[in-house]
Amino acid sequence: MDFEKKLSELEKINEKLNSGISVEEGIALFEKSLSLTRECVEYLNNAKGKIAQIKVELDRLIDEK
Repeated sequence: MDFEKKLSELEKINEKLNSGISVEEGIALFEKSLSLTRECVEYLNNAKGKIAQIKVELDRLIDEK
């Protein structure tokens, strides 16, 4: 599942959690949301690292001139 789909799933879970569900279903959805959140944060951290690498390379190219 890609990042955007995970965010969409998190939005759906949030709606369900706010719509009066059973405690058991709420716990299961909360656990699912934690898992999706971890995956999204990992994705964003990886993207941040890639952007930082690109910036270093661009700075190096600029400094060479």
